[in-house]
Amino acid sequence: MKCISVGRVVAGFVACGYAAIFCQSCNSAPDSVGEEGSGSGAAGGFRVSTEPAQGGQSGIGAGGSGGGFTLSTSSISTSPEGLCGSTTISTNRSPTDVLIVLDRSGSMGESIGGDCYCSGAQGGVPACQTKSNCTDRWSAVKTAIGSTVAANPNINWGLSFFSASGNCGVSLRPQVLLGPDSGAAIQSLLGSTTPNSYTPTAAAINAGTTYLSSVNDGNTRTILLATDGNPNCGVGQQNDVDDMPATLKAIDGAYAQGFQVFVVGIGPSASNLGQMAVHGGTTDFYPATSPEQLSGALAQISKIVAATCTFEATQTPPDVNQVWVYVDKNLVGQNPATGWTFGTLSSEIVLTGSYCDAMLAGLSSKVEILFGCPGTVPPQIIP
Repeated sequence: MKCISVGRVVAGFVACGYAAIFCQSCNSAPDSVGEEGSGSGAAGGFRVSTEPAQGGQSGIGAGGSGGGFTLSTSSISTSPEGLCGSTTISTNRSPTDVLIVLDRSGSMGESIGGDCYCSGAQGGVPACQTKSNCTDRWSAVKTAIGSTVAANPNINWGLSFFSASGNCGVSLRPQVLLGPDSGAAIQSLLGSTTPNSYTPTAAAINAGTTYLSSVNDGNTRTILLATDGNPNCGVGQQNDVDDMPATLKAIDGAYAQGFQVFVVGIGPSASNLGQMAVHGGTTDFYPATSPEQLSGALAQISKIVAATCTFEATQTPPDVNQVWVYVDKNLVGQNPATGWTFGTLSSEIVLTGSYCDAMLAGLSSKVEILFGCPGTVPPQIIP
């Protein structure tokens, strides 16, 4: 990039969310004579001209189609020298995909705090002795999941019920597909659905695994299983016979394909789900015997699955050999062992080693990128 001098003023501006900085030391040109800066003719390029424009202002104009902009020197501010032609880019964590596999069996209408009904005895299940502040499991689930998906838009959520049809039926296609804007659809579906039928957990996990295997968006894919008790519907039959062996086999299959399975146990009867969690690659299930505990469990899982060391820049670097990465404003070296490396795209930055560990532990919080000029030494710390 050509060095630009405007008298003794070093030019810098912010446009379209990017801080484009021109600040290499240059020999000052006469104030009355301008130089024209070079810029890419491709989309997103720019051209800087210091020749006096009408009214005595210098024009800054697009150097190519798409992404161009025009500013005058009246909007230019000074910037520290040393980052010639650099663009400071803030990055976003790479999204992750979470398929909620949700039990909607008849027992989900019982109290989250006990094996009883808040509204009165039903089908041989007694009424809860204490009805004040009694919350049924389905109501707690609707509130907790609704608030969780709303609070974590960086996660691509999907929702699959079991059963979904008949007494033991499941659907190979989730009721809400994974997507960045699925939160509203999930909340709406939960609000229009009521608990019913049995608990075909094994079939639901197998269906979820098949679906996730078909999703090729490059994101980490995870299953969040929320259930209130033991699986049944063995071999697809309508029955209350325990179907744990088949369920563990299904979870093994999901984990073997790289899909971690988190397990939330809703209500006091969901006390033996630890083996599901272990087979799914986690240490234990998350018990939830109150609305608050359920919300806390979902929030904790969301934090875990959203943690990633892959970050996406909002702009593709013009030169992959002039990319400088900063973690919490400090320069990090390009190193596949401890530092950073490119992801599948040149706009993806993956932290490695201790830098990744610190990010996952919450000890680091911000990743930024500078696009540099050839021959320019990157600063160790950025403002």
